[in-house]
Amino acid sequence: MNRFLLKVLGLSGLLLSGCATVVDAQAPAESEFPIRPPLQVSERSQLMYQILAAEVAGKREQLDVALEYYQQVAMSSSDAKIVERAALLALLVKDHPAALRLARHWQTLAPNDDQARQALALALLRNGQASEALDLLDAIRRPAIRKDKQQGYATVASLLSQIDDKALALQVMRQFRDRNPRSAFAQYYYALLALSAGDREQALAGLDLALAQDAKLAPAHLLRTRILLEQGQRDAALASLTRAVAAMPRDRNLRMSYARLLIESGQLDKARREFATLLNQNPKDTDSLYALGLLAAETRQFDLAESYFLELIKRSTRLADAYFELGRLEEQRGDYARAREWYGRVADDERYLTAQMRVGVMLAKGGDLAAAEQHFSALRRNNPQSSVALYVAQADALREAGHYPESFAVLDAALRELANDPDLLYARALAAEKIDRMDILESDLRAILAKDAKNAQALNALGYTLADRTDRYQEALGYIEQALALLPDDAAVLDSMGWVQFRLGDFTKALEFLRRAYQLNPDPEIAAHLSEVLWAAGQRDEAKKIWRESLDKNPDSPYLRKVQERLGW
Repeated sequence: MNRFLLKVLGLSGLLLSGCATVVDAQAPAESEFPIRPPLQVSERSQLMYQILAAEVAGKREQLDVALEYYQQVAMSSSDAKIVERAALLALLVKDHPAALRLARHWQTLAPNDDQARQALALALLRNGQASEALDLLDAIRRPAIRKDKQQGYATVASLLSQIDDKALALQVMRQFRDRNPRSAFAQYYYALLALSAGDREQALAGLDLALAQDAKLAPAHLLRTRILLEQGQRDAALASLTRAVAAMPRDRNLRMSYARLLIESGQLDKARREFATLLNQNPKDTDSLYALGLLAAETRQFDLAESYFLELIKRSTRLADAYFELGRLEEQRGDYARAREWYGRVADDERYLTAQMRVGVMLAKGGDLAAAEQHFSALRRNNPQSSVALYVAQADALREAGHYPESFAVLDAALRELANDPDLLYARALAAEKIDRMDILESDLRAILAKDAKNAQALNALGYTLADRTDRYQEALGYIEQALALLPDDAAVLDSMGWVQFRLGDFTKALEFLRRAYQLNPDPEIAAHLSEVLWAAGQRDEAKKIWRESLDKNPDSPYLRKVQERLGW
């Protein structure tokens, strides 16, 4: 309030008090300052207030309050933009009755607006009014043909995917499919919504019909592959993609998916050929160049891998990836100093800390434990939010270098600083096993489980260790069964279950679990277990075959060497 008004108010107060005591004072006939009636708030001012209040509420994420104000304005407004904002807000907060009222009003004001039609269709669907929505969706689909190039079904399916009632969405899409049985896109999007509703069989049936109409519908091939993989039908998925790639040899997405699936299936030579084809088709394809480098490194063709990664550097692309993988190459070659140089070049935020951890590993492997300690201490000072991960990485570095007591000591000290941290407890338990401190291993894992009884990693580690290092096999089985219930498709847990079954003398069950684990992850430790159980079960040719294949890929694996020593191979 300005000073003039303050003075006027102060003066009027004094005058009023004077009038109360000097009753005979003669007053003027009219007020010197006539009192005016209060100003009427204009309709426009009220409108602006409500809009402003709605916007402020929205900024504060009070969306229900914002909608309340916007509804007051919109339902009496002829401004389509205001009604649009209110309707979209109602759809966002899922106030279904309000969304339907506002969307109807919006379409009345803007009958030719595609977005208004779509908002009304979505509001109708969310309010369960499918029959009215169906005709409107067909009206939306026809002009959308020009935009989505999939006969407008992409637009329809996108709207249907935004309703919570997946069965209703599928029912509506089924009617579109039945109206247009020769449309590959209608079949494809029906399959997509069937998968969203959890009906894989209906999805596969829809995809088969779509591909019968158009054998070169690449998205249908990719979706079919995904469903087959989810059902555990890897061979069928591979066969399906093989046919698709043969039919569409220049489709990059198909061939890339095929190559990746070949890698997951352990068919590295075939995968390499597919990536080479991709690179020939597009010499600028750096993803394929990088993949070829990884594949060459995986098969220990280090010189070839190096050439691919150096080519990436020459092209000034994927530099962090190239530097990191060159560091890994030199690490596998045993040149730790050169590996440190490559890791040290990684500046990318996503890879930087991991690369610096590997630098610490290289220092430890090179025997300079003091430098490794200084390196990790500096990293913790500069990255305090990652202290736990860096303690674990330092312990892993020492463990990888064979310094087991020092690895345990790092974690022991870390737990004095960060008491009861579950990640540190788990890491110390693993380190304790290496120095035969089974008491600490068991107490640390039990401490984790006391706070989190469903910690699958701790359950698995405790169960496996009891099966491997003690004769408490039934107790071990109980822990591993709990872990398997939580992680039914985890290779490490399947490996543990196979190993405890072997200890219990059930070779058939042991091989069942170990084969599944090895198929999911041909890790050398799993290969060692599978080979040993096959040998014990009398399947000696297969035992040696798997062991040899794994040793060729992992010549330094201590697990494979122990099997060799134990069985006298």
